[in-house]
Amino acid sequence: MFRIHRDFEAYMDQFQEITLIIPRTYYGGVCSSFTLLKNGQEYEQLQITNKIDYDSFVKYVVTSSNPLSLEERYDLQDERENKTDLQVGGVIRSPLFDEKYAYDGEDLGATYSKNRTIFKLWAPTAFKVRLRIYLDSNETYIEHYMNRTSNGVWEYEIEGDCEGFIYTFLVCVNLIWREAVDPYTKAVTVNGERGVVIDLSKTSQVEKIKLNVSNVPTDYIIYETSIRDFTSFPLSGVKLKSTYDGFIEEGTKYKEFSTCFDYIKKLGVTHIELLPFFDFVGIDETKPQLQYNWGYNPLNFNVPEGSYSSAPTNPSQRIVELKKLLSKCHENGLQIIMDVVYNHVYELKNSHFEKIVPGYYFRQDESGLPANGTGVGNDFATERMMARNYIIHSLKFWLKEYDLDGFRFDLMGIFDIGTMKMIEKELRDLKKGIILFGEGWDLNTPLPPEKKAIIAQSHQLPTIGFFNDRFRDTIKGSTFSIQELGFISGHNSNPMRLVDLLAGSVGLGNQLSFFSSPIQTINYVESHDNHTLWDRLTLTEKNEEILIIKKRHLLATAMVILSIGVPFIHSGQEFFRSKKGVENSYNAGDVINSLNWEKAEQEQEAIEYVKTLISIRKKFNAFRLSTKEDILKYVSPYIVDNSVVGLHFKQLKELDEIEELIVLFHNGIDHKLIPFIQNGKWEYLLADGKLQEKGSRIIEKNSLELAPISCTILVKY
Repeated sequence: MFRIHRDFEAYMDQFQEITLIIPRTYYGGVCSSFTLLKNGQEYEQLQITNKIDYDSFVKYVVTSSNPLSLEERYDLQDERENKTDLQVGGVIRSPLFDEKYAYDGEDLGATYSKNRTIFKLWAPTAFKVRLRIYLDSNETYIEHYMNRTSNGVWEYEIEGDCEGFIYTFLVCVNLIWREAVDPYTKAVTVNGERGVVIDLSKTSQVEKIKLNVSNVPTDYIIYETSIRDFTSFPLSGVKLKSTYDGFIEEGTKYKEFSTCFDYIKKLGVTHIELLPFFDFVGIDETKPQLQYNWGYNPLNFNVPEGSYSSAPTNPSQRIVELKKLLSKCHENGLQIIMDVVYNHVYELKNSHFEKIVPGYYFRQDESGLPANGTGVGNDFATERMMARNYIIHSLKFWLKEYDLDGFRFDLMGIFDIGTMKMIEKELRDLKKGIILFGEGWDLNTPLPPEKKAIIAQSHQLPTIGFFNDRFRDTIKGSTFSIQELGFISGHNSNPMRLVDLLAGSVGLGNQLSFFSSPIQTINYVESHDNHTLWDRLTLTEKNEEILIIKKRHLLATAMVILSIGVPFIHSGQEFFRSKKGVENSYNAGDVINSLNWEKAEQEQEAIEYVKTLISIRKKFNAFRLSTKEDILKYVSPYIVDNSVVGLHFKQLKELDEIEELIVLFHNGIDHKLIPFIQNGKWEYLLADGKLQEKGSRIIEKNSLELAPISCTILVKY
């Protein structure tokens, strides 16, 4: 990269409009005329249409009578015959730019075959592009000038078998050369520094397995974990800790307690959501144990992360190991959701996208500065056609090549609704049962509110799920204030709203509808972000006995699992996971983030209770209603007072082998006697934290005694 000395600067901001910045140090910023030069020859006298004085410079806006072309080289000359090159400016953010240059082909990057490899790069603002092929580790290389074709795509073909070739692109934009990794590369060298040509057919060593599973999201139970955290605990029993292979090791134990993969197979969940496993920044892949990172620092979006591999210097090994992990999960009936982070990149300035087409892939605010709704200094401009196409092609690649079962979108509120609709259509055409959901927070990014993929616009995305922060905060208290308590801590100022949340957040009992259907609500009280529920409760209830805190914790988990919608459990939530009070543990290391299998062994009673809740949910269709119409038909609020709320399911012979079902949640610290009109033969299904056998506990009085801080389920056969 090198800098060009310019007395003044000129930018193509529209195809017939140029902005010039003339410093006051240059003749006081005064110019009277500008001539456009094309390929070194005088081409046109430009018309000055605007002039704005600033303290240190003067801004001129000039227009051309003919549309300018990115394929040509232009300079501007003032009346003194001083020249400057015409740089590509705001034109790249104009609708016409997308119309002229957007490319809808799916062959960008390196397309490998045994006889040839075709390299393609979309770089319409580049004046020249070179393909660099690295020959060895001594930094020797050869370069080929690429050929410009239609829509700003540059192309070069190499005959012969190119498998294993290490390559980058060098792109010249505004007379500055930058070296970039191919954004579409499917394999990389260690730490993602360069792309690698790969024969993916050689990595498909395990057959894809077709699962006989439901296509209805309310039948799913999601368990969120990290490939590293799952096995990194020193006493996990796993040999290859923190790796793809270690994740699926079998026969691992702490004492006599089954850990890790054997454990998750028996828990009863249907889906595992894995924190990002694409190639990310933050860990030296050659020394992965010296650093820790969750992985929300995207580097190469289409490549598996190397720090989880047994051989990060082998470009194909990480691919083989990830496919083996996914296939092994499928063999055991577990579906995998990939946590994807297309809303931002790790660093704007050095991102591959910014090097290749500067200024295009990221949003700017009104001042022309990078938008920062993500909080990391850049927002991906999903509404621009090639940014949108990139995301869609990347997701399709992961789905087709790795046979994934769903995607969780980090900071989905950065996305525009149109992009999410296109993503959904493309992916569901490939796999009908795929689950799509994300964080629909309203972030300060320069998109009109009505175009953001946020909870407030969920009705425009009726089959995409949203993390339900209202559900979370009503049950456990505000995530952002430990002073604001939730239901499990004895607070309930609006029982009808709570019941509506339990019933899918669709507007039960004349409540304002939050979602169009229950398949949209991701019901949760804990995730990798923020305090674990245990750590929060030990802050808000620090003077309480541990046994009471555990009851509150289990009550919250019961409400997640037995509410209508899609239940989401954070790994370790079922045995009171703690991160030692660390609220944001993204780089806090294994000591804080590892799943503590010693604690799991000690909390087997709690784990068995969670397994029981899961089995009940799976047994009764009533808990898994998937439409608003069915909820309004079968479900009624059950409110005793602020301390006892629940749901009453009726006419269930159509759905289950019972007539009615009542689930009650009690947050009081004492036993409570409540009135109960039997109108038939009722039994306890769940009471005092235990599953009751059919016929063992028949209700004979017109009252019920509820245990402190508990969940009770009644059935009428």
